[in-house]
Amino acid sequence: MNDASAAYEVITDEADFRALQPEWDELWRRARGWYFQAFGNCWTAWEQVGKPMGRKLHIIVRREARKVVLIFPLVTYRRALWTYLIPLCSESADFTRVLVEDDARTSERVEGAWAVARKRCGADFIHMPYLPDSTDLYRLALSERHSVIREHTPCYFGKFKEEGERYDWLSFCKSLGTLHRKKPGEVERRLAAAGKVRVDVIDWTDPVRVAASVDALLSWKRVWGERVGKQGHWLYSEQYRNFLVAWLCTKDAEVTGYAIVVTVDDAPIAVAVFCTDACAATGIIASFDSAFAKWSPGALAVETFVKWAFDRKMDVDFGAGSEQFKTYWSRGNRSFCCSAQSVNSWWGRVALSARRWPRAAAKRLRAFAGSVEAEVSDGAAHRDGNPAGGNFAQDKSASPCTPCNPRPD
Repeated sequence: MNDASAAYEVITDEADFRALQPEWDELWRRARGWYFQAFGNCWTAWEQVGKPMGRKLHIIVRREARKVVLIFPLVTYRRALWTYLIPLCSESADFTRVLVEDDARTSERVEGAWAVARKRCGADFIHMPYLPDSTDLYRLALSERHSVIREHTPCYFGKFKEEGERYDWLSFCKSLGTLHRKKPGEVERRLAAAGKVRVDVIDWTDPVRVAASVDALLSWKRVWGERVGKQGHWLYSEQYRNFLVAWLCTKDAEVTGYAIVVTVDDAPIAVAVFCTDACAATGIIASFDSAFAKWSPGALAVETFVKWAFDRKMDVDFGAGSEQFKTYWSRGNRSFCCSAQSVNSWWGRVALSARRWPRAAAKRLRAFAGSVEAEVSDGAAHRDGNPAGGNFAQDKSASPCTPCNPRPD
């Protein structure tokens, strides 16, 4: 092949995926990758989410001088008669980035990988969720001609390495002011009125408690989702639940997952899941028992997470979303990400047209019905001697035979 995409390999076999681990780990360390780019995270996502849901692997790999310099893990799935291409991930709210060697050729490699994704994965639609606006992939996905979804979301990042050089924990908290009229530390003191408060940070060494904590978290999250109208499919997904448990219970040298568990009288009332990697500590998902809402136990779980990272001089990625606590703890340090879906084939354009035609037809039908109604109303008004129509009072200063002048466009 003369196409530049010939320099890229597309792995579609599970055994070849597994065999890629040593080279994947090496690239991840060189590139200082994020947790969702690590082999362990992607392998768990494949075992617990992608494979059980019938996804097909499409892992784009580029080698230079026999060394892997780029990995872009993707999967495809069928919906009705069309094929969709998405990242290999937990399919919840992970960012999307290409794992790539960081040097002068980074942009060129990412552009080549994007071309391979478009040409060699057989997709009618390509969906790229949560693309950070600083990445080449963001630029490429948004430049697609047939882009049908463009949703921008704020992201917040706490620079606690810098903060730790200027402040200790107490002075840092004092410098922030209040959140919901409460200073850090107040939530735990107020919660003590409900019973004996305990906050634990658990990891892979306590798998039984990890599983129970994940189940409680997702149960509370579903209640919250129903209340506010945010019911992502992953909240009700057995695969996502299994992914979280398996991921948190796996010992990994590159990425470590933790769960902060807040209890009152030994009963869990709030859980926050986070992880650490070469870049930062990242908040994954959190929720609390709504029966304790007046004490804000979720705020205590988040505060514990922030203090844990601050004490270790680790930056914190709070993820996508505009929640007020993210603005507060990050001092408003904000960027943006975008979720984009593009049409990638003529068959995809057929689907898009099929979706749009009923809406366009309904719009034309409503417009036609409105014009007929107006004509009928006009005719009735003329029969009644009121050329202005039945919805407005007649102007007594004008002749009843004077036609109304149309409003200029």
